[in-house]
Amino acid sequence: MGEFARKIALIRELAFRHDLDAILLRRVSNFAWATCGASAYVNIASYESVASLLITADHLYLLTNNIEASRLDKEERLAVQGWDFRVGPWFETDNTVAELTRDLRIGADQCLPGALDLTDEIVHLRANLTP
Repeated sequence: MGEFARKIALIRELAFRHDLDAILLRRVSNFAWATCGASAYVNIASYESVASLLITADHLYLLTNNIEASRLDKEERLAVQGWDFRVGPWFETDNTVAELTRDLRIGADQCLPGALDLTDEIVHLRANLTP
C-alpha cells in the first residue's frame, strides 16, 4: 500500500471507530499530510487551508473556491490522487460543505458545529511517520 492510500485508510479507520460517515480536514498541516505534501494556504500564518478535504468511506472530496481550484489542480496535482473537486464561489465555500455533509455524522480536525472534534486524534495519526 502506498503512502497516500495508507493515510486515507487511517482516516477511514478513525471514522469507523467513532461511527462517523465522514471526516473533514481543514487545517493546513492535516491537508498537507493527507495529500502527501500539497500546499493549501495563501497566508503562511493561517492554520486553516484554502481548501478542505472530506473523506467518506467511498469518496474523496476536495472543497475549494473558484480562485484556488485551478492552482490546486495544476500545481499540486490533486485530481491525479483521486480527489473529486467541488468548487464554489469564493464567498460561499461553506455552502458546499453543508450540502455534502447534510444528514451525515462527521468528525473534523477543529471545533465545528455539529461535528465531533478529532483534532488530537488526527495529530496522533500524523505523528506516525511513513517510509
